[in-house]
Amino acid sequence: MADPRPLLQGEALKEAARTLAAELQAKVQDRQQGVGTFCDHALGDLLAKLEQLDQAAPWEDSVAQLSEGLDELRGALRRLQLLLARRSQGRFVDFHDRFQPAQNGMNRNCDLSYLDFVLGQGAFECMQWKGLPLFKTAYDFSIYSMMLWALKPQTIIELGSGTGASAVWLADLGAAFGTAGTIHSVDLYPPELQHERVRFIQGDCRDVNAIFDRAFLETAAHPWLLIEDAHVNVLGILTHFHPHLRPGDYAVVEDSAGKQREISRFLTDAPDCYKVDTYYTDFFGRNVTCAQDSIFVRT
Repeated sequence: MADPRPLLQGEALKEAARTLAAELQAKVQDRQQGVGTFCDHALGDLLAKLEQLDQAAPWEDSVAQLSEGLDELRGALRRLQLLLARRSQGRFVDFHDRFQPAQNGMNRNCDLSYLDFVLGQGAFECMQWKGLPLFKTAYDFSIYSMMLWALKPQTIIELGSGTGASAVWLADLGAAFGTAGTIHSVDLYPPELQHERVRFIQGDCRDVNAIFDRAFLETAAHPWLLIEDAHVNVLGILTHFHPHLRPGDYAVVEDSAGKQREISRFLTDAPDCYKVDTYYTDFFGRNVTCAQDSIFVRT
């Protein structure tokens, strides 16, 4: 599991870990009414174990000298170092500070193995919404829910309708959250579904200009949530919408492990215009989302 950020060591690691411990304790008391999550308890237990080591020596040195029966602690320390290194970057991070190109063109810089991640879609059944297959992982299901509540988008543009379940799901969430937004969902073969908040559009995303013209782009209400899930013309799609995205709008590129080079090209041509929102990409661990390094906020 690679990470472009140098790992914290020595006293810097201890200081960062103790700051994290204090913030976790405050979060539990102030925001969770004294109820800790399993993650809170696991991190607290790990930090307590580390504090029991020789205080005169760096934790990484002490752990390296432990017997083989404590390999789990070694692995946990490594994960803690990675977590704290990412945390030190802050929430909004430049794409090129996170992205590491892989030789085979696929970038899976994720805390979960590929199999563990895809099982989040369901082991024997696809996740569903209103009886329709919803091709989302349980992680992205939760991430989008939080994002919609925080952003309350007035316009959602979804490129790639699939069965239509995702558009209906997004519309239902918007209604539940009191957002009067409309979902514009595009596919070569749009589903034969009807929903008062969804506009299913027949179109080829290779010619996105013909689907969303200037009149629409200049009048559609903001904030926007743009979702690229068509798997074609990624650079062209991002370039088309870029002039009309406003600060605070979000753009999400799904299944982005094989699209990162196109994303990188786009962001090189639009420097300082977008940041990766790591609150969402790393909510369940680094890039435990189909949109790896690819949940962007327009700055």
